[in-house]
Amino acid sequence: MLNQLHPYFREILRLYAAAGRPPYHQLTPAEARAQLRSSLLARSSPATSPQLALVADEQLCVGERVIGMRRYLPPAAGPGVALYFHAGGWVLGDLDTGDALCRRLAVLAGCEVVSIDYRLAPEHPWPAALEDAWDALLWANERSPAVALVGESAGGNLAAACAIRAREAGIGLAGLLLAYPVLDHACDTDSYHSFGEGYLLTAADMAWFWDHYCPPGTDRADPWISPLRVADPAGLPPTFLCLAQCDPLRDEGLAFAHRLAVAGVPLVMHCEAGMLHGYLSAADQLAEARATLNSAGSWLAERMRAALG
Repeated sequence: MLNQLHPYFREILRLYAAAGRPPYHQLTPAEARAQLRSSLLARSSPATSPQLALVADEQLCVGERVIGMRRYLPPAAGPGVALYFHAGGWVLGDLDTGDALCRRLAVLAGCEVVSIDYRLAPEHPWPAALEDAWDALLWANERSPAVALVGESAGGNLAAACAIRAREAGIGLAGLLLAYPVLDHACDTDSYHSFGEGYLLTAADMAWFWDHYCPPGTDRADPWISPLRVADPAGLPPTFLCLAQCDPLRDEGLAFAHRLAVAGVPLVMHCEAGMLHGYLSAADQLAEARATLNSAGSWLAERMRAALG
């Protein structure tokens, strides 16, 4: 089935195999974090980074807890704020992981983007990451008239969980932008069976991530952990969902899209042929990734305008 892949990703897989790159589940969290930082897909291209009015690392203090964040302010930014939660299976990633995407999205959407450096498992298992994401949402809601949530992969899980929690708390959101999100713990869909081995993100990797994030005793069916299992998605914010064809997470994303549509939640969905999990990180190299990101930025700009009246 590798012939379904875009040639760019076939070459990435070939290079990883030639280099003997081990899958994450065979590494310690520290080793996996180092590998992600050196990954081809995690590298930005400074020469093509858009110009911003401000990029600043700051801290949000919640009691004795300090949450790192990075603010991206484009020229002539509107008053809305998009909170971004990075990928990495709740175990990997930091403010640098999504830096290139945040820069692009801030310019495309014309609003401030704030990337949140939430706590990572296994040092800080559930609900630590969600608590940090939620506290960041409360902070943004106090300072901005319009807040949207953006997340990639595990960050998409946090964004979706926060959207469910915000609905329960009566907090309105401008929108929810999810890229190949983790939405359910079962890991038993057709896309897991088709793409769970040999397509960069493996089923074994996802089991490794889940076990670090939700150790024994955690109710993984809780909708704040598995957002696909929310009892009723009605009232969730308008959603932009982008998925990758050759991704084990594809089908849970499709199932979530179906539930949102049935519940009447405004939805825009892209499922890109030939793409792997994390493909937006290749926006400098792939026209398909750039097109999806451009659509996401335009959608986010529209959602901010609508929320601001």
